[in-house]
Amino acid sequence: MGPTEAVRILVDKDMNTHPVPLFRRRCQCLLSLVLFTLMISSSARAQWPTTEWVVMNAEIEKPHKKYEEWDTYVPPLGERGELAETHRTTLKAASIWYQSLGFPEPVQKTEDDDLNVGPGEAYLGRLKRDPDGTGSYHGADGEMMLTSNPKLLSADTPIWRLMKASAVHELYHAIQDRMSPSLDPAMGVAPEIPQCPSPRGRQDTDLSWLVEGTAAMVQIRWLEGTEGVSWGHPFKGSNRAAWVRTFDQSLHMGALPAAHIERAKRPAMTALETVSWFCDYGTWYFWYAIGDMIGRTDGERVGYTRYIFEGTKPWSNGGIANIDSGLKAAAAEYNAIRAYRDGLYDLYPQFVAQHLTEERFYGDLQEVELGTPDLHTTTSSLSGGPLEPLASRAWRVRVRLPQDVSTIPYKVRFTLDTPDGTDRDDLHLIVEDTVVKKPSDRSAPYTDVEQIHPTEGGIAEYLVRVANVAKDATATISAEFSLRMEVEGYYGDDVTGGLSSGDIGAIADELPPGFAVRGPKQWSCSGDATARALFDLVTPHERGRDFERATSDFSRSMEGAADKLDIITQRAERGGVLDGGTAVQLRNELEKRRAALETADATPGLDRAAAKARARQSTDIQATFVGQNEGEMCQMLLSATLKGSNGGPQSVPGAVNRDLFPKNEAPVFNVEVLPKAFFDAARRGFQTDSDQELESWIACTMTVEEQQEVRKRAARAGCEPVLCTEGRLTLEAAEQGRIAGTFEFDVLRERTSGRCDIPLGRDKVVGHFNVHSTDNGYDDDSLFGGPAISGVPAGLKGGAAAAAIRPGAPIFETTGGSNGALYDALDSLDLSDF
Repeated sequence: MGPTEAVRILVDKDMNTHPVPLFRRRCQCLLSLVLFTLMISSSARAQWPTTEWVVMNAEIEKPHKKYEEWDTYVPPLGERGELAETHRTTLKAASIWYQSLGFPEPVQKTEDDDLNVGPGEAYLGRLKRDPDGTGSYHGADGEMMLTSNPKLLSADTPIWRLMKASAVHELYHAIQDRMSPSLDPAMGVAPEIPQCPSPRGRQDTDLSWLVEGTAAMVQIRWLEGTEGVSWGHPFKGSNRAAWVRTFDQSLHMGALPAAHIERAKRPAMTALETVSWFCDYGTWYFWYAIGDMIGRTDGERVGYTRYIFEGTKPWSNGGIANIDSGLKAAAAEYNAIRAYRDGLYDLYPQFVAQHLTEERFYGDLQEVELGTPDLHTTTSSLSGGPLEPLASRAWRVRVRLPQDVSTIPYKVRFTLDTPDGTDRDDLHLIVEDTVVKKPSDRSAPYTDVEQIHPTEGGIAEYLVRVANVAKDATATISAEFSLRMEVEGYYGDDVTGGLSSGDIGAIADELPPGFAVRGPKQWSCSGDATARALFDLVTPHERGRDFERATSDFSRSMEGAADKLDIITQRAERGGVLDGGTAVQLRNELEKRRAALETADATPGLDRAAAKARARQSTDIQATFVGQNEGEMCQMLLSATLKGSNGGPQSVPGAVNRDLFPKNEAPVFNVEVLPKAFFDAARRGFQTDSDQELESWIACTMTVEEQQEVRKRAARAGCEPVLCTEGRLTLEAAEQGRIAGTFEFDVLRERTSGRCDIPLGRDKVVGHFNVHSTDNGYDDDSLFGGPAISGVPAGLKGGAAAAAIRPGAPIFETTGGSNGALYDALDSLDLSDF
């Protein structure tokens, strides 16, 4: 022993003294790092009676030749002495660290083998007799048994780079016992988890996810701090060993991935990619994510667990009551951003959205292939049964774009619904990394719309999840649901043939799906069942409801945007992208906007508008159809006002005396066809006359009174009268979710100049349409941006942007204003980049 080596003098049962080297130089870096951390830590200190430790050999119950020289009162020597010193130094550094974070002293035996710390006395840890084991152990009686495997010293494999901090893990268990004396008895009677295999014939309980999961999280946080690394998760590409589990099941009723079940039965692991004994350890990733979300400092990302274990509620039902209230208290204490303040109701869906982003996190991921257009509906019973509390279900959705893809963005809509008896507020729709905000109006569908910027023959992929947690997390029950996934949202069968001008009688009986309009070249356009279309039939009741929903829809959209900006700002600040001052300014501005939104009250004006809308006695149709004419893109626009408050089959003229009807309620229709030249001119900013070619053939409709007036004027001028029919739209179906009908009207070519204005040509335009959608009258119109009334910007919603495409208006290749651009930018951000 050199003169600079510190020693501890131990006395055996015969009063003989034994100097024990403390190997201080080996662990100097570890202690220095911990002490430096403490110097910059602002956490409240808890005063422990001691932070000193001794590590001895384990007491033997029956003498054995191999172990007879190892006795409780004889310190470990040689390699075992080095192992003991490694553990001792780690435990001392960890004790100082835990104390600085405000944790109370552990329930831990001391040198005289009791739980009382006398003057100058140290805590006692024991080396396990069997050197082959990997793990360590702490009992409720304060006994700590530490691994004596020599591989701990080199720690040159993934498993040992993790397990070299097992003493930190076991010390945290001792602290748990101090924080919550009632927890260990509760674990003794907690339900076991039979689907979670584990070695040594033991089973997890529904409290293990908390007890072992948090200890595993603290162990990894310690390693990150002492080694200056980010540990990562094996399912996200980390090559560091860490425990894994799947998250389809309830958090407190976990299961191992199928590939790891057999591994769990063989605890002797060395350099495996992942560590998988006991499901509960794998829940470390949840507790780690919670710390990242609500903690501002490294200390708070561990210290928040104090608020959980110091809870005074019963530990039944997985401890959810104490966990939920503890997370709320910690979030309030740490001034967490608003998206994380409401306990498990906020944090669990955000965990799924931001952290469970790889398919391997789900043991029963389901795949859905969609075309364009397409519809797929699934239910809880079709996808594995009711969704358990604090569990999630996942789908990988792939949308295959057609080979002849148009340049107009495609829309994909996900709609989550629940049957009677299930509270929809308990379920959370998650698309990619976004938790979609729920509409406050329970009659409004809970939807998310994603926009695809098409590429030839491309594939768009979405990871869609449904998570189940109630506002009162303890009241969460298994939930039934349905999930609808639709591309475009308008459907039909194959068209059997086209139409020619004058064929109006041929389509009067059975209309082929899709649409077609025939006439002069500029008035020709058609599309089959796969053609792109959107339409809306708006009854007075629906229009009134849109007004009533306007404020809540807008609030929902703004809250969703504010939450996402909050999350991005926090991650950007922590990633060094934003400085602290800028981040504070952004948060303050968000809070101002939120406050203004909460105090604004547009309800009285909207109520009056809703009442006025419901008093109307007419129904409106607006539709846009995208097709082709001689290989070029074209669009047909249809608008119509119908008699009655529910639409229905009827005949509508193209010309009517509007003075005979209330304002905006005259039954009339209008059809326009926009050729490719129109959209080319739009891209050029209409620097040329975009309507020049179209205006060479103009629609002409006249009422009987207008025809009589034209005849009189022509007779006075000595000219032939130029007369047109009133035109006719014959609707075979005009209801929520389906419109079908035929139309015809006259078109005239430009007229000659002179005393008698004679057209150069006359023709008739005829056409049909037959399309349907999933709109049942309670739709939020989110496939085309939602209702844009009373200044409410179209395209705003809880998650990604829906560009403001309106039925009855042209669909351009790029859509959306500044709001749409903002939301598209937000939606393209990957939160994991920060």
